[in-house]
Amino acid sequence: MPWFPAWGIKFNMEIEDFREVLSTFNNLKPDEKWLLLAYDVAASEKHLWTAWYSMKRNQLKGKMVANSPDAEFLRIVAGTHQVRIAFENAGIRNNDHSAWLIRLPDIEIEIEIDENEIKRDTYNNHEEEANNIIQRLNGTLIPKRPVPTIEGLNRISYNNNTSSEKSLEECFLLHLISSNL
Repeated sequence: MPWFPAWGIKFNMEIEDFREVLSTFNNLKPDEKWLLLAYDVAASEKHLWTAWYSMKRNQLKGKMVANSPDAEFLRIVAGTHQVRIAFENAGIRNNDHSAWLIRLPDIEIEIEIDENEIKRDTYNNHEEEANNIIQRLNGTLIPKRPVPTIEGLNRISYNNNTSSEKSLEECFLLHLISSNL
């Protein structure tokens, strides 16, 4: 599976005012396809691509709950039907030290998932822009890809007990699916 266009950011200091960071970010981002996601809530490439595909499918069918693709993506990752709760659980917060810089891909989709193709250069096409944003946010790139954690499940309020039958990634994916129930 190709890398999802996500770059880890380590902030030079703990976030004291997330609204100020978001305001700065909104002034820096080149277009509306960029967003900041809480670091622990990104579980894997599969998790991010599944959230993106769900967002695109909702957009294509005219069934988005949120008013914009970036908010819809956040809502789906948070596994909720409420946009406000999505921002609280999956968005950046005060005291965070890191986040994911996300660029929603410009790929048109087919409703039938088997008919879709993801190009491997999707990540590379925006790497220069991402590095510029990270630098201007006074952060450094975290040279690591998303991994599922118990902290991430707690942050998105996953309320089922993780059992040995399910992997952490499966728990994230199950929670993601609940955003459309």
